[in-house]
Amino acid sequence: MPTADPTDIFEASPSELGITWKDGHRSVYSLHHLRISCPCATCNDLRGKYGPLVINRDTIRLKGVEPTGRYALQLLWNDGHQTGIYAWEFLREICSCPECAKKGAAKS
Repeated sequence: MPTADPTDIFEASPSELGITWKDGHRSVYSLHHLRISCPCATCNDLRGKYGPLVINRDTIRLKGVEPTGRYALQLLWNDGHQTGIYAWEFLREICSCPECAKKGAAKS
């Protein structure tokens, strides 16, 4: 598994968050993808009961990004949600760049 430590966290565009990793990999996440993938207990329960979260991709924005220890980010959303802790390993797992998508397909 590649190292999951970031060297840079940046706004790739108004609707994307970027992370450059210690191994040189660069991930760019749509804010919509990050929000619907929120790993918190509340969002996991909602997905379990009702299926995928329904979030408007055109209006979802980050209000803030806070480091959580040395292992994660807490993302603060404009819809008021802020309980998701996005661990570095989780963020690497959900990277959807062509390279990571290819590796994910090879694992299946």
